[in-house]
Amino acid sequence: MNTKKNLTILAVIALVFATFTACQSDQSNEALQDEAKISPEILSKLDAALFDTTNARAMNFMGEDGIAVEDMFFSFSQIDELAPADPLAKHYRTKNLVTSLPRVITISVDPDLGTIGSDALDATIAMYNNLNLRLSFARVAFGGRGKSKADIEVTEFYELESGGFITLGIAAGFPTRRGDPARGFGINSRWFELSIAPNVSELAGTMAHEIGHCIGFRHTDYQTRQSCGQNINEGSAGVGAIYINGTPTGSDSSSIMQSCGPAINFNNNDRFALEALY
Repeated sequence: MNTKKNLTILAVIALVFATFTACQSDQSNEALQDEAKISPEILSKLDAALFDTTNARAMNFMGEDGIAVEDMFFSFSQIDELAPADPLAKHYRTKNLVTSLPRVITISVDPDLGTIGSDALDATIAMYNNLNLRLSFARVAFGGRGKSKADIEVTEFYELESGGFITLGIAAGFPTRRGDPARGFGINSRWFELSIAPNVSELAGTMAHEIGHCIGFRHTDYQTRQSCGQNINEGSAGVGAIYINGTPTGSDSSSIMQSCGPAINFNNNDRFALEALY
């Protein structure tokens, strides 16, 4: 999921999927902003999954080429697996979840995100671990390889604001068919340079939102995206949007999983949903 902030009303906007980890325009993993590079076939598959492809862009994220759409990133192989979405679906998690429970998920943060990034990750891990789920998180060093590599990596990217909004974070997708979490997400360091720069709690809230996507949560208002001032149904997105019994069937304005919202802590419904799955 990506996260955005409206520069006019200073409202944090957290979208759903993943974007990119580019830092400067001369870096090899910079997003390719030219929509002409995206084939009509690829756009058709994303359209069929009910993604808004208006601002779709080709890019390289975490070492894979693919397309950033809304606040998500899909590799080309993942796009091939997308299925046409049911626009009337009313559900809230993906088909794939993290398995082999109880399980400890390792997570690391890019040193380029500085002290605030490090402190925010610690706060985010504490938020999840304080729930005493069968899924817990442990921090490891960034940049490990092989068995030392974190299950979820928090990377840094740099993107300027556009149209009165700034992207705060982008998730690298949802859990895999093998039951592993998505590989990670990016945080936009441009956010840190602005007058609306985050404090630790705000950044931790964004990280918690993105981790939610990595372990299988959809936006709580995915049917309308009303928290973003929109009326768009994200649909099943080819990954599933399964209702979690006992949670609200409509938008939940204080949920940390709203498409666009300023939540920095889990509300009761977030806790219930996490406990129901993990």
